[in-house]
Amino acid sequence: MASSSRTDASGVTRKMIRLAVAVIVVLVLYTGGWFYAASWVKTTLDRELAASEQGLHSASCSNLDVRGFPFRIGLFCDSVAFDDRATGLSATFGALRSAAQVYRPGHAVLELDGPAQVRITPDLVFDADWDLLHASATAWIDGLNRASVAYDGLKGRLNVPSEGVSVGIAATHGEKHVRQSGDALDVAASFDALSLDLGDSVLPPLDVAVDMTIADAARWISAEGPPADAPRGASAELRRLSLDLGDGKVMALSGPLKVGDDGYLSGTLDLDIAGISVWRDRISEAFPEIAETAARVAQAIEGLSKGNDRAVVKLKVEDGTVYLGLFPIAFIPPF
Repeated sequence: MASSSRTDASGVTRKMIRLAVAVIVVLVLYTGGWFYAASWVKTTLDRELAASEQGLHSASCSNLDVRGFPFRIGLFCDSVAFDDRATGLSATFGALRSAAQVYRPGHAVLELDGPAQVRITPDLVFDADWDLLHASATAWIDGLNRASVAYDGLKGRLNVPSEGVSVGIAATHGEKHVRQSGDALDVAASFDALSLDLGDSVLPPLDVAVDMTIADAARWISAEGPPADAPRGASAELRRLSLDLGDGKVMALSGPLKVGDDGYLSGTLDLDIAGISVWRDRISEAFPEIAETAARVAQAIEGLSKGNDRAVVKLKVEDGTVYLGLFPIAFIPPF
């Protein structure tokens, strides 16, 4: 009986040893595979980034490193820069930290530090900084499927000296989302407490949100990329563009739009506005040069609403000119 017990115990011990050895082998192979993959990624990126310096489209990632063992793999850079010599676009950013799960490499998250500067020839410069910016993306070899960006404490300034433009921008929080939806592209964005400093006037903070679908534009975020003349020729359904001053004073637009081959916008929009007099006063204070026009438009809308401070009216956009009834009230420059 004792002999049988010793035999059984010996058999269990051998199984445990085999299991332990198998686990160790798997761990060793996994560890070797992870570090081999990390080394391959770093070497490949270093080579591609160095080669890009000789072309029209270059990118750099200072002190590139690959980290995340054991369950993640991600890129880390002290700073990031892009330069598109063909279009005259260049940009610099602070540190980049990214990560993807080993078992789900097509889904990545990242954080990007400021400050940032975007420059477009000849003299457009946008400087920005933020408290926190994080993003996520789902992609495969054919490009992005969806992507999101969220940030807090954004502050920036756009300067175009040749046009006499200098605009300061600030927002407590903002988000942007894009995703493929069949052949279409869904786009949504929001800004909390967005304020604009126009130099001689400052627009009071307001919340802005936009939600739209662009037809036949899914390929814009694929490996194919958008056409050179995008968004010209594109059609979109504007589900909602809202401007919110608080206390129920909201202006919202919705309807179909199309950008012509010449870049001018056309379409039919529903305008739902609450607080007509408040919007008139805010626009007049921020843009004194159009105060008279703002007053006339507000009066026309109030007439259509039979004196109420809220109205729903139709706007028609033809080749960039916005009409309320038969009267032009605004002009949208070409894209």
